[in-house]
Amino acid sequence: MNENKIILVNYSYNSSEPLKSITQLSEKEAFAVAEKLYKESQCRAHRRFGPDFPVYYRHRLKTEEWLYDHFVAMGGKPETSHPYYFALQHCESLYRNFEYGKAIKINLSDIHSQDISFTFGDSVAQMGSPERKDPFMKDQLLSYISACDNDVNQFIDSIKEKYVCIEAQLWTDKYFSDLVPVVRNRIE
Repeated sequence: MNENKIILVNYSYNSSEPLKSITQLSEKEAFAVAEKLYKESQCRAHRRFGPDFPVYYRHRLKTEEWLYDHFVAMGGKPETSHPYYFALQHCESLYRNFEYGKAIKINLSDIHSQDISFTFGDSVAQMGSPERKDPFMKDQLLSYISACDNDVNQFIDSIKEKYVCIEAQLWTDKYFSDLVPVVRNRIE
């Protein structure tokens, strides 16, 4: 399997700074940033920063604690307690939620296995779902893809109806120095 053909994509609204996580801020800063983002744009992705933000924020912190605990138990070596979120390959619904804004791409082959975990679907959305599955590591992801004739798109298609996407949680920012956002109406 050629890992160079497998990419991770981080989406953000055009006027937002990419590769940021609101949970890496203090609670006070997080609430101030959430208010600013909500006022700036009520794109679908920013609606979570509206009046229900206190509920979302607590739920996301609980989700990230669950992700972190599983990641460490699986042998992950997190450099942060709060991950950066990516989608495997591309997720049209996530991209649309950010109004087709910025997309940052990283080749999976560039990511060390101790720096990344994955979930079936959006981890925050799946947290309370009976369909939720535990996070898994890069070797398990590659095994899933291998079982689909080494075709990452076939694998994503096989889970899309139930989970929409594969989410990746990157537990470090050390891969970000050379990244440039791709801004277009659509990404390939």
